[in-house]
Amino acid sequence: MKAGLPFTFPWKWLAQLAGFAGLYFALARFGNIAAVAAGNVAAMWPAAGLAVAGLWWGGYRLAPAIALGAFVFAWQNGVPAPVGAAAAAFTSMLGPIVALFLMRRYIDAPRLFDRVGDVFLFFLCAAVAPALVDALGVASLCFSGVGKWDDFRGLWLLSWVGDLMGTLIAAPALLVWTWPERLPWTARVRVEAAGGFALLTICSALIFTGKLASIGVGFPFLVLPIVVWIALRSGQRAAVSATLLVCAFADWGTLHGMGPFAELDMPLPVLALFMGVMAMTGLVLAASVTERKRADEALRKSETRFRTLAESAKGYAIYMLDAEGRIATWSAEAERIKGYRAEEIVGKPFRTFFTPEDVERGVPEQVLRTAREEGQARYEGWRVRKDGSRFWIEGIITAMRDESGALTGFSKVAHDVTDRKRASELLEAKIKERTAQLQASLSSVEELLYTIAHYLRAPIRHMQSFAQLLQLEHADRLDDKARDYLSRISAAAARNDELIRDLLEYGRLSHEAVSLAPVDLRRTVQAVLQAVAGEIQNRHARVQFGQEWPRVVANERLLEQILTNFVTNALTYVPPGREPEMLISAESEGGKAVLRVHDNGIGIPPEQIDRVFEPFIRLPNETHAPGTGMGLAIVKKAAERLNGA
Repeated sequence: MKAGLPFTFPWKWLAQLAGFAGLYFALARFGNIAAVAAGNVAAMWPAAGLAVAGLWWGGYRLAPAIALGAFVFAWQNGVPAPVGAAAAAFTSMLGPIVALFLMRRYIDAPRLFDRVGDVFLFFLCAAVAPALVDALGVASLCFSGVGKWDDFRGLWLLSWVGDLMGTLIAAPALLVWTWPERLPWTARVRVEAAGGFALLTICSALIFTGKLASIGVGFPFLVLPIVVWIALRSGQRAAVSATLLVCAFADWGTLHGMGPFAELDMPLPVLALFMGVMAMTGLVLAASVTERKRADEALRKSETRFRTLAESAKGYAIYMLDAEGRIATWSAEAERIKGYRAEEIVGKPFRTFFTPEDVERGVPEQVLRTAREEGQARYEGWRVRKDGSRFWIEGIITAMRDESGALTGFSKVAHDVTDRKRASELLEAKIKERTAQLQASLSSVEELLYTIAHYLRAPIRHMQSFAQLLQLEHADRLDDKARDYLSRISAAAARNDELIRDLLEYGRLSHEAVSLAPVDLRRTVQAVLQAVAGEIQNRHARVQFGQEWPRVVANERLLEQILTNFVTNALTYVPPGREPEMLISAESEGGKAVLRVHDNGIGIPPEQIDRVFEPFIRLPNETHAPGTGMGLAIVKKAAERLNGA
């Protein structure tokens, strides 16, 4: 049993190299139409175009095939082997490699000739690469003795022009026919192309064989209008084929001493210039047609998508305006919402749908101006249908601009929200009605509470008064136990009266309207201290003030109520034997005024801070001061009404 090779031999790659080298050699032999001076420098080298196309198809892995084909061709044409032929082979391979690198680097497209800019980039790449490499090739011929150094400049120029023309003519023809044709070949297009090629063949044969010279017609560019017509009407494949056909006739006629170029002193450079002009003209025109068709196709697809969107968006009127604000397009949904048919409304001004009041105020022009200046405008309001009925819309209008920034029109989307608007208005009316009912109920409850308070306080005041009368007029007849009972009755009556007053105040704060206005905080503090000045003097209290007193927006009465409660607590809840001390200050923090009252009283445990501000909560304390448990609850409610905490 025979052992196999330790690796897979790349037979497929070798077959591709052999085939491509054979094609390169055959095209080089076919293109070797002239030798200039003593050096075998081809004035036309279509093999360069084959090399560029082959590398574009298969990548750099096919480059050795170019070198192989060029080596065999150079050796058979008298270039000394192996050094001279190897140098010619290396330069023949290097030129297409450099050209392909430049094309892939600067042409960002899978197809080289779909854009006019890409065609000119292709020309630059095809010109720059051989300009550098052919200098090395011609130098190798001179070193090998095939060429003369005195002829270096002329040999280099002809070699460069030959490679450039071969790339411009052969590469596009080979590449374009391998790409899918974008232009649909209808029967009409086929007939036009056949007629154009027939006319081009006849004219080329007559001009480049010299048949028309006897009647004074031999100008080669007479075929240019036919090439232009074929490129514009039949696409890229027809354009490169027409160019190839004309160049083939021009080459053949000049080689056989016929046609307008054969009569010149230097026929080959002029022939090369003619073929270059023909090739670039065909490529540029075909690219411009491709760009135009691609733009038309993109526009058609965009219009189709827009029409589909406009037709499928139920409840939305989607249409376009021109730069002057006139309706440019219309949709079925726009017709359903606004009542106008397309033939009735297209061309009419945008303000057609606005109410007379809005038109008089200039609302349509203002909307368009906002969209023009800011890019987009949103609005809502009543609009008028064709039948005169009104509907409520929410709309957005967007300015459309071209690449230069010039205004081309506006896109308009309007949503019919009449049902939602009417439902909202109905809901608002119900809310107002319900609010009025609740306000009436609150007023009734408030009146009831005040009435109840009046009837509750009257007996309490009587109890307190009679107890005091008994103490004043009959104290000498009562024993100590009776007098104690009377004192308790009087104190209980006073506490109940105070509790009722606090409950009324708490209820009033919950629903009473609070008006806010600028308040001088320092003056308010001084007014509160003046009101309790007697208590401060009796308790020998010391009061200090902060330095900053910002002006605030508040309700002065509620602010006085809060401060009075704090100051009274500071005077009341002090351990026995300690003189009260207070520091009242205010400062601005985060856009709000913070009011602080520091004292040296018994304080509140941290875990009881939130609880002590609830109604009827009184914490055990060593002062045994009387109270209803509503004071701090009233403070909290008043602070909340002032948007504070």
